[in-house]
Amino acid sequence: MKLRTAARAFVPLLTGLALMAGCSAMVTTAEVPVPSAGPQIKAGLKAVMPPVNDKRFWPVPTPEAPDPNVHIFGPAITAKLRSGLTSTGLFAALPAPDAPGAGLIGDKLDITINQFALEKLGNNPWSAGAYIVDGLIQPVSGVVLIASKGQVDTGAYLLPSTRMGTSINADLAWSVKGLKEPAFKRSYQVVVELGSISERELRTSLANTQGYGVKVGQAEGQKALDGLVQAISRDPHWMFLNTYVRIAQARQVINDKAATPVERMEAARSLLGLLTPLAYTPAEAKVLRDGVLDASGRAGVANELRARYFGKNLPAGQKVTPAQAAKLFNDPAVARAMAQGELSQEIMQLIMSAMTPRLTKPLSAPPAPKPLVGGGSSAPMLDSAGGSRNPAPGALSSALAAPAPKAKPGPPEKFSPQARQMQAQLAAELAKALQNHIRLQAVYLVVADESVGVAWAPAKMVLQQISSPQVKTYLTQREAS
Repeated sequence: MKLRTAARAFVPLLTGLALMAGCSAMVTTAEVPVPSAGPQIKAGLKAVMPPVNDKRFWPVPTPEAPDPNVHIFGPAITAKLRSGLTSTGLFAALPAPDAPGAGLIGDKLDITINQFALEKLGNNPWSAGAYIVDGLIQPVSGVVLIASKGQVDTGAYLLPSTRMGTSINADLAWSVKGLKEPAFKRSYQVVVELGSISERELRTSLANTQGYGVKVGQAEGQKALDGLVQAISRDPHWMFLNTYVRIAQARQVINDKAATPVERMEAARSLLGLLTPLAYTPAEAKVLRDGVLDASGRAGVANELRARYFGKNLPAGQKVTPAQAAKLFNDPAVARAMAQGELSQEIMQLIMSAMTPRLTKPLSAPPAPKPLVGGGSSAPMLDSAGGSRNPAPGALSSALAAPAPKAKPGPPEKFSPQARQMQAQLAAELAKALQNHIRLQAVYLVVADESVGVAWAPAKMVLQQISSPQVKTYLTQREAS
């Protein structure tokens, strides 16, 4: 008790000394800038929205292991997200499945909460003072270290050295009638900083499931839910929802094991009209929105990418200056182009999948492993299914050490004359769609680079019909490797 009283008496003095020392020896790390969110998407969508699926694990909290989960539960989360998303204009209606008129809506929005909790984000700039406190009161430091089982040092215990935040992670899935899988999936991670609090306050509040910690978590949790609503409603991917649905419909046919090559290629052909010119490739957009680089660095990397697309003599109009890179960092058009470029790549991958002959099943199954049966009295007893109940010593381990041989795929399926004609026609139409669009060609080269084995022939068939420096260079390098 005397030690605790003495420590409390010295707190104001120690805090002042630590803060003064912290000012003179402060070391900070600048946070990576994040592009500002774009405008809200006023799509006016309608979908049935079931209750959220809260997948969080709820342990029994103790002082040694407090539960960081925000005490806002499924019904409240569902109501908050439903009202928030409709108020933004992204959705015009999100009724529950049993609400009046819900049966007239064919689409469904499922939301899964994977994480919703308070978490440490790091130390604040004054954390240097915590180390000074440790040095000034070494005996007290030892007591706190032992009492907290090594989890809290004295400086962090007395000073607000921990940056805290509320983190929420959610998955969204958009389903359409007639499709076996969701047509559109997105994941969102939102972190709202709580501020700096002491470890003592943190651990005490989180371990008290009815007190201050719960109230703080609920208040901060509402801010995190508001942030999640904003992240969803400003995501440019929602602008292409109809495109995602059409891609999903074609994918279902292309992946159908019963579909013929002609049927698969006809489904892929329906996607050609969805390829539109890109203002930026996904690689360009990613660089221009990269906060790790400064404006000069972003401009330099973007120009290197464009030199690959347009050739060494990069046209003056295609060069990015540092001033332009600084402006493009927050430009919603760049984020929109990134979403559009991702869609273009997905479309091209599906087209190539449809053009590629599937590998057939193996002509003969691999030989089965020998049963663990010996001779004489040492032979193991077998159960009714043929499995050994008392294998001889070492027999079971030997069998486990030798894995069963894997079945090798058979030869590629043979295309009929009609399928070969369709393949050639689809290759020509894809090449025509890419011919005058340098950035779409750059995206296709990413797809072609992933095409190996039997998939390389149809990919090459498309490339040979495109006349541009980047494609010719790629073909030359690919053939030489």
